[in-house]
Amino acid sequence: MSGKNVLVIGASGNLGAPIVAALAAEPSISVTILTREGSTSTFPAGIPVKKADYNSHDSLVAAFKGQDTILSIVATDAAISQLKFVEAAVDAGVTRFYPTEYGSVASDDGDDLVTSFWDKVGMHGKFEVFQRIRELAAAGKLEYTLIANGLFFDWGLQQGFLGLQPKDRKAIIFGSGDKVMSLSTLDHVAKVVTWAVTHPDETRNRHVRFYSHRVTQNELLAAAEKVTGTKWAVERVSTADWVALGEAGLKAGNPYAGYQVLQGLVYDEVDTYQADYTTNDAPIKADKTAEEVVKEVLGSA
Repeated sequence: MSGKNVLVIGASGNLGAPIVAALAAEPSISVTILTREGSTSTFPAGIPVKKADYNSHDSLVAAFKGQDTILSIVATDAAISQLKFVEAAVDAGVTRFYPTEYGSVASDDGDDLVTSFWDKVGMHGKFEVFQRIRELAAAGKLEYTLIANGLFFDWGLQQGFLGLQPKDRKAIIFGSGDKVMSLSTLDHVAKVVTWAVTHPDETRNRHVRFYSHRVTQNELLAAAEKVTGTKWAVERVSTADWVALGEAGLKAGNPYAGYQVLQGLVYDEVDTYQADYTTNDAPIKADKTAEEVVKEVLGSA
């Protein structure tokens, strides 16, 4: 069944904007943006915007009517809020739901592994939403697709999540720094999402796992030093120590410390959570080398 009418929730974020742009550029897709009543967010001209009361089932159902696909890009810490979207989608006759995933651990990677990961990170919602979607899919009421990309490459460089801190010319290297990481630029994620939407049969009730680049931290550091023409300060830490610091932060009541735990888990060279993978389920090739991505990001930092 075609997914040509696509409604996007969370279109104003770092990932939402490139996804909306990619969808809008595909002639076979009619994209609409959903936002909260009272929202002052602005969006590209020419793309229809609907507003709804996110706390009203009837308001959401009305907004979802006539849509084939709901694409959710809400933040990880707000993932549980998607349950209301899922129920409204069913009542509105939506065919396909894309819950917010966008990480190397997909919710269908095995209940034990996924539960272990999110319990350690201290964030919940993605897996719980998937459990409900899985029930609905088994009952024939809703289809789903899970987008499972590598760590965000360009955004991760900008924000320091990959260990490089551009403004300070400093790098935090986890372990040996030689673990290969599967990464995805935001633009690449947007292209794969568009491909998935236009290939509903191939992507029905499964995850689509992919990456744009596979590099180590040491390779990223070398590229950064080459691009900037300077030596960077380097701090080397064990992933176990890094996770322990994050866990201490969680116990102290800092919810964002969960991202530090996540960082340590995916960089762990044992690779329990499979952040180093070679799977590419979508036929989309990267249009830049890793060094070109580093140069582009550091040039705008």
